[in-house]
Amino acid sequence: MTDQRSFARTVIALSLAVIACCALTFTIMLLAGSPAVQPQRVLDQDALARAVLNNVNSADFAEPPTIDDVSCPASIPVEAGREFKCKVNGVRDGNSSGLAWVKVKIEDDQGDLSLG
Repeated sequence: MTDQRSFARTVIALSLAVIACCALTFTIMLLAGSPAVQPQRVLDQDALARAVLNNVNSADFAEPPTIDDVSCPASIPVEAGREFKCKVNGVRDGNSSGLAWVKVKIEDDQGDLSLG
């Protein structure tokens, strides 16, 4: 009878030790900022629009475009190598198209861009 009780106590003690280890591991991962817990970073839309404006040729427009003329995809995750296009749709006349496309590539995980 005592052998059964000691066996049950041993099983319970081992189970509690495993649960404690799992809880400790989860807590450490949570505090260390595990990638699964961190929110996804996205590009700042205003900074992106200003960078695109600085890259367009003003000769394509009758009047210089403003930040309101820039249209880029929303909530772009910061991932190295990701490419997308932004559209600048401004005022046109007989000599200028009033439209420009700017190709944007995210160079690294810090959000550095190359525009072309």
